Amino acid sequence: MNNIDRGLFEFYIKNWCPGRSVLNETNLWLKDLAPMHKNEGILHAILSLAGIYIYDYVPVECIRRRTNQLHVKADQYYSTLLNAPESRKIGKGQEVIAMAVILSMQDVVLTERRQKKPDKPRWLEGFEQGAYFLHATDPGKRYWDSKNTQFDSLRVSLSIVVGRGVILAQFMMPLPAPKSMNPEEESDKFGWLNYGFSKEDMEEIHGGCGFSRTLLHSMSHVAYCAARLQQEPKSMMVPITAKLLLRELEHMRQWSREGKDWKTAKIGRPTIECVREVDGMKIDSSQIMTEVTAETWRIAAILYRQCRLLRLPRNHSDVLANLENLAKCIQIMPTSGSHFTAQAPLWPVFMLGLLATTPKHKAIAKSWFEEVVSTPVRSTVLPLYEALKRIWEWIDKEVPIQSEPADDTKGISERDPWWETLVVNVLDKEEEILYLA
Repeated sequence: MNNIDRGLFEFYIKNWCPGRSVLNETNLWLKDLAPMHKNEGILHAILSLAGIYIYDYVPVECIRRRTNQLHVKADQYYSTLLNAPESRKIGKGQEVIAMAVILSMQDVVLTERRQKKPDKPRWLEGFEQGAYFLHATDPGKRYWDSKNTQFDSLRVSLSIVVGRGVILAQFMMPLPAPKSMNPEEESDKFGWLNYGFSKEDMEEIHGGCGFSRTLLHSMSHVAYCAARLQQEPKSMMVPITAKLLLRELEHMRQWSREGKDWKTAKIGRPTIECVREVDGMKIDSSQIMTEVTAETWRIAAILYRQCRLLRLPRNHSDVLANLENLAKCIQIMPTSGSHFTAQAPLWPVFMLGLLATTPKHKAIAKSWFEEVVSTPVRSTVLPLYEALKRIWEWIDKEVPIQSEPADDTKGISERDPWWETLVVNVLDKEEEILYLA
């Protein structure tokens, strides 16, 4: 490496990676991807990612030119991997998936260069390509199989980042068309997220997303079940599955190897109970930040299930109760300092603002966004906040709050699928697909 490249790599290791997560052991950018720098293509991708940030701080021509050169080389190498037979072999493909992840992240952070409609964002194309290779190379080892099965931690980390990118994009995208959707294929679309050796492993909070794979996989089921309901409105299985999903989400106990172990988490008090007892404090430890962050995602996932699958309106008592819980979590989370990283719950805060029907909840979401964007750094927060402010201008008119929200006697298929109306309006009014991760 020349002097510029060494500086870029040092920035990536010492500055960029620590800012990804408060968790050290499962920080995939440092623990999984950095050791792959001996691969020339991955090194070029890592260095060009670092160069984007360095150029913000040191806008000199040599940095810009070298960053562009590295990106071109990385993109060329990625194109070669896309067509390589090795990339499709069972149990292989980690190299092409890692390249998809790093190059997609470049498009994520280069907010000023994202593709507008009708083109699909490059970040989404990249994550979808990663999902394709995870499926094509899936060794089929599941956590409910033999516990003696060995597994690849790199594959676990890559599956989390890819899954997060694709699944969160679904939240503000239309459901699959009823006539063309294949239920069997759609239900197994993210089966590779179950790769691992135990239920304990599945419920560990991972630094790649800030919550567990079980929660991420559960989120994908919401869109699938909503699509099945759209395909077969009289289906008896969807209401049953919806109840099972809710039970799983309500009883889920996520844990971290850097905090409470799984057994302690399972028998201990739910995180939200501890949050409710706190008054006026801000989180000041990595362990608590990890637990509360994961809790915000769990609550947001319940809200997503209530609104998109069960079709409960924003002012339904059950929705309001979970919005209050979510608001309490967000209020105690710092928006700067060493405990604030890219692991921050961006989508849960967006959900609080999106679903808010009270000035209090809207103000809490707005305050979080305002505090975060007040620090002038490259991030995905500002574009999403700007989108939320635009949504606030029309949501009450285009997706009006129902005057009688408590009619639970209607079957799910008889309720207003208002989330789909919301999605149609967002896609119509926004210039690009929202990045929610």
